[in-house]
Amino acid sequence: MSSPRPVESEYLAPAEAALTQAVGGDYSLTSFELRLQVLEAASARFGGFDLTAFHEAFGVKSKRAASDLLELAVPVASAIERSPIHPALALSVLAREVLHEQDRKSTGAYHTDFRLATRLAQLAAPKLTHKSKVIDPACGAGILLAALTHAVCGMDRAKTAHWLAHGVYAADLSGNSLRAALLALASFTDDVSTLKAMRARWYCGDSLMADRKVWTAMVPEGFDAVIGNPPWEKVKLSRHEFLKSSGTKRHYGAQIHGLDEDLFAQQRNEVANYSRRLLARYPDLGNGEPDLYIAFTDLFFELCKKQGVVVALIPGGLIRSQGTRAMRQKIFDASQSVSMSIIDNRARFFTIDTRFKFLAVALTKAGSEKSKREPITLMHERGTPTGLEITGTATIGRAALAGVRGDLSLPEVRNVSEWKLFSKIGEAGVSWEEPGYGWTPKFCREVDMTKERPKFLGRATPGALPLVEGRMVQAHRFGVKGHVSGTGRRALWEAYAIGDSRLAPQFWIRLSDMPSANQHRADVLRVGFCDIAGQTNERSLMASLIPAGVVCGNKVPTILFPEDPSEERLLVWVSIANSFAFDWMLRRVLTTTVNYFLLQSVPMPKLAKDGLPWKRLVSAARELRTLDSAGATRETYERMAQLRGEIDAEVAVAYGLDLKDMELVLQDFPLLDRGQVGLPGEAKSTITRDNVLAAMAKRTGSLSTVWSHRAMQARALGAIAYVPSELALGGEEIEEGSKIHG
Repeated sequence: MSSPRPVESEYLAPAEAALTQAVGGDYSLTSFELRLQVLEAASARFGGFDLTAFHEAFGVKSKRAASDLLELAVPVASAIERSPIHPALALSVLAREVLHEQDRKSTGAYHTDFRLATRLAQLAAPKLTHKSKVIDPACGAGILLAALTHAVCGMDRAKTAHWLAHGVYAADLSGNSLRAALLALASFTDDVSTLKAMRARWYCGDSLMADRKVWTAMVPEGFDAVIGNPPWEKVKLSRHEFLKSSGTKRHYGAQIHGLDEDLFAQQRNEVANYSRRLLARYPDLGNGEPDLYIAFTDLFFELCKKQGVVVALIPGGLIRSQGTRAMRQKIFDASQSVSMSIIDNRARFFTIDTRFKFLAVALTKAGSEKSKREPITLMHERGTPTGLEITGTATIGRAALAGVRGDLSLPEVRNVSEWKLFSKIGEAGVSWEEPGYGWTPKFCREVDMTKERPKFLGRATPGALPLVEGRMVQAHRFGVKGHVSGTGRRALWEAYAIGDSRLAPQFWIRLSDMPSANQHRADVLRVGFCDIAGQTNERSLMASLIPAGVVCGNKVPTILFPEDPSEERLLVWVSIANSFAFDWMLRRVLTTTVNYFLLQSVPMPKLAKDGLPWKRLVSAARELRTLDSAGATRETYERMAQLRGEIDAEVAVAYGLDLKDMELVLQDFPLLDRGQVGLPGEAKSTITRDNVLAAMAKRTGSLSTVWSHRAMQARALGAIAYVPSELALGGEEIEEGSKIHG
């Protein structure tokens, strides 16, 4: 999915145009100095300070007379005033250094949207006064400090002057960024001496590796508040990134030519040395490639005084990744209060995928070990044209969380009811590693689609095995799409009707060309799942049995259960994995990839092997497998729908759910049944929901007949449950907000 253009760039387009005209051309290194001086002049117009005195105080060699700069700034300031963005925040946006793709990759920097800056300031401001001391250790162009200044001091010039003169601290790698932050904050005051006193306390350098004396010299007792949007990148250097940084254009998977191995080795060693230093200083980073945001989060806590506040924008991995477990533990142990808002990028905050999720975190550092730890507040927020709005709130007790999530990863529950349901399933289930249940898995990515690509064959060849790709696997179905023509993004695939699945791959590979450790898997029946997923997709997890005689690409990880490799166990696992109850749990912890850690974090239901529920699941899943190649008839469709409804009900009961619980589960799948006929007077079909609830009512002995009656009515009109919309809508696979043609 392409990266969206941030909303703020649209709001400030007139100001940007005026600024471009003022400096005599588009942004460039040569025009950047004049650009900053025009923005400083615009800041002087808002703040009222003397521009000449400002330039003298900070050693700026003016490129134009002050009067000329002030004149050039008039249309810029006017355009800013017409925008919905506060002038100080707008100045910060316009004063940023342009970040090219490689800059973002190497530094992890993503500019903070004005709406997010305002939101973070709102979270911090209630705990602060104009006499507080605050710092942003990775301040960039200062938009967070500008937003916080406005939130704490408002229009009171006296309070603002005291705040700036005594309380605002900043640090950044870039001197130009600090200069941008200065001009943004300068728009609040007419007192150059105040600004000079503030700037004298700032630090230009690597905050993560700065001597602790740097911080104690600023504020010996620690800061009242630490605010930040730290870099979101790992410390690493690949050959691909090295080539891009040197101007070489290439794509992942392309052959590497012209690589300066000596220079690459030198830079790689520098990166490795820096990683070792980071790991030594910030032990919570764990092992492997250090995540800069984790190190900064550790630094935020270090700089914050007891009962002070930390507010930050953090990637969503903080609440769910295996590598952030130590940091989660530290946050929950060291914080008196914890508030986390889950936000996605659909409102175009950043130039990244709209599905990307991040957090607005607000923490109050505990005063002592005996300080009462309040329950965690988990919110969901979405962007509006000028801000954010809360769409859901749940309160989660820390002990209760530890009881169902031993790693302290936070499920994305939107309200108390969802948290209760999540807890209920968690308490009823068992860990995959629980002795006696036989679910200990052996995962495998059998063939890497990039690394092994040179070994792929474009046609069936004696001794070569068909290669299974992600699009060929759906819930309880194997061979749902077949290759027609073309390769890569230009490949054309055909979707097969339910009951008409068949194997028609794009590639084949010889067994001898597979990694030797994985070759034995091609000889056995196993289960596989498509690892590309999303919380808002029609379904998140799609799994099926994978027969012997084929090889799975890396987007279809496969699983064997060495303690019990029987077909029955595989059939039961597929039944559980494709159920709505399991999918609902997975959607609480999922982003865009079903990795092993996340998959295993969803508990399995307590099912006794060879018990009646177990046998029912085996029987239903086995029949589904047979029906998937029995012919695309209405009878096949309806029988498969009936069986899947029975499976969903059986798994839900195994998790301890009742009919009301199942109604809540199914609310999380609004994209079901597109293309099916709706009941009279209803906007869309709910045939799958009605089918599942009818099966659930029957399984639990409920006397309610409303769901079975609705399902019967829908079937009479021609609706069929469990039909993916790509089939019902003529071969289109539709995700929320986009179309992907299969």
